[in-house]
Amino acid sequence: MRATILYRVASVLLLVFVAANTVWLVYFWHAAAATAPYFPFGHSNLTYVQVVLALEVFSSLCVLFGAFLSWQLGALARTAPQFAGTMGWGLVAYQAVGTFVALFYLSGFAFIVTAAIAICSAWATSLVSTRPPESAQA
Repeated sequence: MRATILYRVASVLLLVFVAANTVWLVYFWHAAAATAPYFPFGHSNLTYVQVVLALEVFSSLCVLFGAFLSWQLGALARTAPQFAGTMGWGLVAYQAVGTFVALFYLSGFAFIVTAAIAICSAWATSLVSTRPPESAQA
């Protein structure tokens, strides 16, 4: 398989993960908003639901950044594979941390999806890292 395709598959899987997280957030917001207790924070009162919503939105933005980076690495794998390899290993490390978070704190399905994404990115990065640059092939 080509590295570009693998990076794009990882990006689409990340987008599906964000969509599923958004659906869960809407469900959680409707189920827990009415019964949430308040606690003082600064000059206002917050609910635990608002705190969870803020953390989930932030984590969704982090996953969206990973999807964007993965998509861009797919394009970069064709033009500058040496840079895609370096940045790709950083993305793989980022996704490995996400996989361990999913293993310990989320469901088994989330762990399987994040592990598949990390494996896909690692496979693509290993293909890019071992391929010589386009100018050397000609």
